Amino acid sequence: MPRRVSRLLVVPLLVVAAGCTDSGGTDEDTAAADATSQAPATDPGSDTEPGPAATGELAGVTVTGPVGDEPEVKIPDPVSVDETTVQVLERGDGREVAEGDQVTVSYVFVNGTSGNVLDNSYERGQPLVFQLQAGGTLPGLYTGLLGQPAGSRVALAIPPQDGFGPQGNPQLGLEAGETLVFVIDIEQVSDVPTMAEGEPQRLPDDLPELEVDDGGIPQRFVAEGDERASLRELVVAPVIVGTGPKVQPGQTMTVQYLGQLYPDGQIFDQSWTTGQPFGFQLGTGGVIPGWDQGLDGQRVGSRVVLAIPSDLA
Repeated sequence: MPRRVSRLLVVPLLVVAAGCTDSGGTDEDTAAADATSQAPATDPGSDTEPGPAATGELAGVTVTGPVGDEPEVKIPDPVSVDETTVQVLERGDGREVAEGDQVTVSYVFVNGTSGNVLDNSYERGQPLVFQLQAGGTLPGLYTGLLGQPAGSRVALAIPPQDGFGPQGNPQLGLEAGETLVFVIDIEQVSDVPTMAEGEPQRLPDDLPELEVDDGGIPQRFVAEGDERASLRELVVAPVIVGTGPKVQPGQTMTVQYLGQLYPDGQIFDQSWTTGQPFGFQLGTGGVIPGWDQGLDGQRVGSRVVLAIPSDLA
């Protein structure tokens, strides 16, 4: 018989690009968030300098209201563009968006044909936080935000080939061939965090202790003799509870992790020593079932210990 091996993992959830998963959804399922989960992130940090920000004139779209407040967006006649068009409505003086940066934005997303508002983060009072990477978001959003400084308000018109493709996205209210229009306030630009931040929690007594170094980086799990003899069910134990949005299936996230054989066996994989956090899409089969099940519903910024039985590993 094959050996059945259980595993322990500690996973800090660093960044999540939230994605809309169904038509009902929750308050945290957003259309623009769906636009930031087109591909898993693969490199959460970069030394790439921001390129020149795109500029232009966006005819047929009227935006009123100060930066930071909910804008009023009017499109009296259908707007259609052949290439992504960016108009800087107000230029900020903060850090410019570069490849791999973490970006915090508030936005209004409008159908360029009908003028209907498809999504509005201001109404929820919850900005969108995601990592800007080529291939990790809609090409039009990437083009429109790269190089723009924090504090700016930009209006984007995105044609189908730089958006959801020629078929559109009927689930979001965008039919084939229609142009996307975004008005975006870039609130913050920062490095992707490398450590979880939040309220510390105690590990259950029947799990191995997690040792960390002086900088808080996990080193290994150490058994003390009172651990459960075997794992029959998945154990999910947050040791730091973050303050970010809850993770949901379909979302793309970036994590650091350490994996070790239960209860204190060999460390078989970790990201801290390689300097390469891991990006993946939750609930799509890209990782083992223990990750998909254990991370569902955890908050961004958390550090979570997963004790994973062999059938989920």
